Amino acid sequence: MTAPLILVDGSSYFFRAFHALPPLTNSKGQPTGAIYGVANMVKRLIKDYQPQQIAVVFDAKGKTFPG
Repeated sequence: MTAPLILVDGSSYFFRAFHALPPLTNSKGQPTGAIYGVANMVKRLIKDYQPQQIAVVFDAKGKTFPG
């Protein structure tokens, strides 16, 4: 069996992590909750599927079709 390629909707993952976790910050007071959540979700994907490759894509800036 070929190792899968995982394609992640990065915008969706960040939105989900931002709203699912309590406000987390680093020692400088900078918000870190969303990146922490995304890292854990991607880590879980890697553990569960053991992909050979993984790509994270984000929504385009500005107006998109159908807009």
